[in-house]
Amino acid sequence: MPGMLTIEESRQLMRVTQRLCRPPGPGGLLADKDLADDLASLFQADFLGSTRWNPEQRAFENARCVGRGDDMARQYVERFQFEDPISPKARLRREPSLVHTIVPRRELMRTHYYGEFLLPFKTVDGIDLYLYQGEHNVGDLRIWRAPGRKPLGEHEALLLGLLRPYLLNAMLSFGELAATDCGVNLAAAEQCRWPCFTQAPQLGVRPANASADKLLGSLPEADAQALRHRIEHVARSGRPSAWEEFTLCVARGTDSAATVVQLVPVLSATGAAHALERAFGLTPREAQVCLQLAAGRTDDRIAAALGISYWTVRTHLRKVFTKFDVANRVELTRVLVTLN
Repeated sequence: MPGMLTIEESRQLMRVTQRLCRPPGPGGLLADKDLADDLASLFQADFLGSTRWNPEQRAFENARCVGRGDDMARQYVERFQFEDPISPKARLRREPSLVHTIVPRRELMRTHYYGEFLLPFKTVDGIDLYLYQGEHNVGDLRIWRAPGRKPLGEHEALLLGLLRPYLLNAMLSFGELAATDCGVNLAAAEQCRWPCFTQAPQLGVRPANASADKLLGSLPEADAQALRHRIEHVARSGRPSAWEEFTLCVARGTDSAATVVQLVPVLSATGAAHALERAFGLTPREAQVCLQLAAGRTDDRIAAALGISYWTVRTHLRKVFTKFDVANRVELTRVLVTLN
């Protein structure tokens, strides 16, 4: 089921997000071998690639390959990007894009790009994500599998979507683009289920949506002030940081230096239940049920883990469905693990 994460996937996802929040090293996102290995394991990928679009040159640059060697990156930059039928279309999208939804498999297999580049390098099925800060592309992540492997699908698209804010902040942390260079979409912040705040000169830190209002109003004044200071720091630096059970991600910035900072509950952390309680008005038991669900557990296993009956779990879930305005556990799981 696309909306469900296994326990192992939840653990791998947490390892990747923790690595993405570390101070970046030189060489780009995939130069971190531990991060690249964890990404490959999470997606069961044979190849990872990353480039950056240069709008002035109208070309991709800074290509890096993991799993296929530098020769593939060199050939792509020098020749094959100009024969690539996938990336020009994928670059216009803001969501993880399965390659076969961009160019049908049979059509792709008839191209020189497939026969002379993808097939020789044994990368025939993939999913690409282009990361944007406003209208500026700050980089991409390409995840592919070899011939004979199970094709990537909606489940992998969900996983990659969960990582998007962390990947964006990690790429911005390499200094390729300042967080204050790009356009802000306050409407998106208003619709986000996780707390979002705006930070602007002279105006300070302000809630950008109802979840932020609820969170800020639930905190003691000292904690609320500490959170404001942390948001100001993250907004200035453009790098992710942590505050209690949250990871703070810089979502978007503007030319006027106003910034949207998104607080993402770390659902696999021990104290994450408290974050859900404060942000969404859940009872302690409802929050615990949510965390068990986000870890991919069935109702029977949730009951066993919490020492309650199966029917009590179902009762808690019905109440949570109402509070999150979702129809079923699949929709709830998507909400609980969606970080963007």
